Amino acid sequence: MRPISTLLFGAALCWSGIGLAAASSLEQASALLEQEDYQQLHMLLEPAQRQYRRDASYWYLLGRAAMGLSDTAAAEKHLKKAAELQSDRAEYQFWYGQSSCNQAQNVNMLRARGFAIRCRDAFAAAATLEPENLTYQRALAQFHIQAPSIAGGDKKEALLIAQRLRQLDALQGELLELEVHAANQDLAAFDALVGGSELLQTRPEPFVLRGFYQQQQDAHEQAIAEFEQATQLSIDPDDKTAVAQVLMAWYQLGRSAVVGKTQLDKGIAALQHYRSQLDTEQFASLPDMGWADLRLAQLYLLQEETELARALLEPLKASSQDQRILAEINKLSL
Repeated sequence: MRPISTLLFGAALCWSGIGLAAASSLEQASALLEQEDYQQLHMLLEPAQRQYRRDASYWYLLGRAAMGLSDTAAAEKHLKKAAELQSDRAEYQFWYGQSSCNQAQNVNMLRARGFAIRCRDAFAAAATLEPENLTYQRALAQFHIQAPSIAGGDKKEALLIAQRLRQLDALQGELLELEVHAANQDLAAFDALVGGSELLQTRPEPFVLRGFYQQQQDAHEQAIAEFEQATQLSIDPDDKTAVAQVLMAWYQLGRSAVVGKTQLDKGIAALQHYRSQLDTEQFASLPDMGWADLRLAQLYLLQEETELARALLEPLKASSQDQRILAEINKLSL
């Protein structure tokens, strides 16, 4: 019979090996997340839930995999576990908030409020844990701007965040404050802020936000004029935020031409330019190529260029997974 010390030493080696294997698996998972290989990440981690049930980093990685695969329910469940297991990790709180907001958009109205409150509270936790992180501060402010008050939104709170943000980054604070005024449809405060800011006067955002406002009023001629001014600005090509805003202006110019049935040639040129410049990996938040193709086809139909429209719509109908795009196509007469 072997001595107890020998048995303990062997057990220690065994457990050490398991620990090293576990660490190696999570390192591999982190690398897959960096590569945005969500399918492989899911396949690596999914079978190991029992093994890692108390490991916050495991649930975080599994949640990010689910989010990348558009499984909003699983993402929210896994990221909630990560945030609960390590509540002092701002990154986990932020992504838990993101997943809760996503889930709020995929459930009925009775359940949506609960997910929205979770989203707000998680964003607030991340912002509190890292008060100088602009991403976390903006996420919380954006929630307060966009969510209705019944779901926890509070535009006054968003304005306070914007004013605090000015101390960290003057431009980002002013841009956020501008969004609050736009959401409140307070044009006097909006124009006063732009008029008093040298930073904002060279930016595309004021024109884009004014354009959105004119769209909401069904004033599409005025909207086109605002979006066109945004596209004519000279911006730093390395400023990705400004580049994205200008691209949005090109798309929305085309959309206003469709909805308003006006300035069709200008709308066609705008959407053709948008399609030529869109990088969906770099600008994932912008309308994708499917929407650009749909809007361009709609303009061709308004100009009675049926063959040009059909050349865009037929492959789009065959390939698109977006039910909203497919519904729009089905309304068209070809």
